[in-house]
Amino acid sequence: SGTLCETLLMVQAFLANVIFPNKHEDEQYKYTNDGHLLVSETYVGASVEALESGVFRSDIPCRFKIVP
Repeated sequence: SGTLCETLLMVQAFLANVIFPNKHEDEQYKYTNDGHLLVSETYVGASVEALESGVFRSDIPCRFKIVP
């Protein structure tokens, strides 16, 4: 499953001293701007949005340098 793969990758990243973000946890309940309970965010205005996958997080301040 995806959760098992993610867990195994995070263990290997930890052992190799690779920086990785904490697992994101969604809020329990979300509401629309007009106060209605939001059930799903994947369907917006008659189109299905692609969900971003992976562990990349642009909000983690870290500089990377690749040395060949």
